Amino acid sequence: MTPSSEVVQSLTVLGKRKAETSDKRLVLHLESSTDQDHTTSESESDDDTHDLGPSSASQKNKNRYRCTYDGCGKAYTKPVRLAEHTRSHTGERPFVCHTCNKSYLRETHLQAHERSHLPGSARPLACTWVGCVKRFWTSQHLRVHLEWHSGVKAFTCPKEGCDESFTKHNHLRNHIAEKHSPPGTKPYQCNHPACTKSFSTNQHLKSHLKVHDEKRYTCIQPACLASADHSLIYFATWTALQHHLRTVHPPTCTHPSCNNRVFASQKGLRAHQKLHEQNDIDAEVHRAVAISDSEEPPLKRRRGGEIGRDWKCEVEGCGKDFKSKKAFSTHNRVTHLGRRDFACSQPECGATYGYKHLLQRHSAKVHGCLGLDDESDPDTEGDPPEHHLMDIENITGKAYKQKSLAKLSSTGLKCPYPDVSVFHSSSETSPTSHDPHGAQMHKSPCDYVFTRAYDLRRHLRAIHNSETTKELVDQWVAKEKCERQTRGDASRVL
Repeated sequence: MTPSSEVVQSLTVLGKRKAETSDKRLVLHLESSTDQDHTTSESESDDDTHDLGPSSASQKNKNRYRCTYDGCGKAYTKPVRLAEHTRSHTGERPFVCHTCNKSYLRETHLQAHERSHLPGSARPLACTWVGCVKRFWTSQHLRVHLEWHSGVKAFTCPKEGCDESFTKHNHLRNHIAEKHSPPGTKPYQCNHPACTKSFSTNQHLKSHLKVHDEKRYTCIQPACLASADHSLIYFATWTALQHHLRTVHPPTCTHPSCNNRVFASQKGLRAHQKLHEQNDIDAEVHRAVAISDSEEPPLKRRRGGEIGRDWKCEVEGCGKDFKSKKAFSTHNRVTHLGRRDFACSQPECGATYGYKHLLQRHSAKVHGCLGLDDESDPDTEGDPPEHHLMDIENITGKAYKQKSLAKLSSTGLKCPYPDVSVFHSSSETSPTSHDPHGAQMHKSPCDYVFTRAYDLRRHLRAIHNSETTKELVDQWVAKEKCERQTRGDASRVL
């Protein structure tokens, strides 16, 4: 051992295992270095070497530091290694680069990253090949580089009958994708059975592999948690979990006055719960005013309550307040600026109003119609025009059908119902609709028009009770669009 290695040697004398007649002593030579820990030890005798083998104590202590997170069975021999692993669960990244502020889980990762900020001349290992000036940080990188100089091709194609070999693994991956896979296959291929997807990067492949995890999502509602009666309920996709939450655990208001009213979305429930909070606060305010000794008249209850009226009119003598900027702007435009943007469309009438509902009332009473035109509302500038619910074309669906026909002439695709057999494999049978008494229902064509495969799949599940896979719907949509484009090209040629 050379002095430059700065290794300190120490002797530890081990006691005898048994009472022996000879004066043999087992000597354990330990080497400790200031740079790194040595995990190997040697047991030697004065006369010859004895192989003691792993003791029961070392076996007991091996990997005794286990990860306590559910589903993680990793174990380590040192607490510092367990602490490093735990950061992968918590997301803690305490090691931060002072140059670019990137953070890492381990100090060794930070040290390796900090080398990227150093010049190439700081790399200690230089290539010995004549004419090559490259330098490297690690001996492994230098070895791979030297193999490249010597023409060593360590990565051989595993396909039968192919003798190609490559110097880099990514070259082998590209070769397999181009020569031994269907056209269009990317280098990183999914190995899951019946999955033909491939990706350009390893990160995209890792993200995709989560889709094949049947226990990726679970319901955390109290009724679905594991108990003695049933186990946890798992879902492979986020969409399946959300469908389960909407159908089994719909958003429900627990207020006593609502009698477990159900809402279509959490957003609607939150908005509804705010009304309860405002009503409770308003009731407390009116109750406090009622029991006070003030001679002032009681407060008049206003629509929407008193809470949240942050938009106050600053015109002298007005004093009105509003709950939204839109309501405040409308009030200022109509009351203080005198604008009347809603004009009656009937000839020789000339009536104008500041609010749309006043124009509708005028048209219904005076002219016997709704008086709505296709002009956009000034209060909703940039939004599509609103149509009244009493419009007969909207009630009968004629308006939607006209829009659907216009969409079909451009990019829209019509729902193929009742012929949904194209969305099921040959081993599956398409669902049949029945009425509550068991009689088969008449399947009429569906007028739904869409532009995205995602919208069609949700429509089939919600309206026609037809479950299908994303791949089948995507294939059908792509095929229909291709056929439409072919027909369009043919018509242009004619």
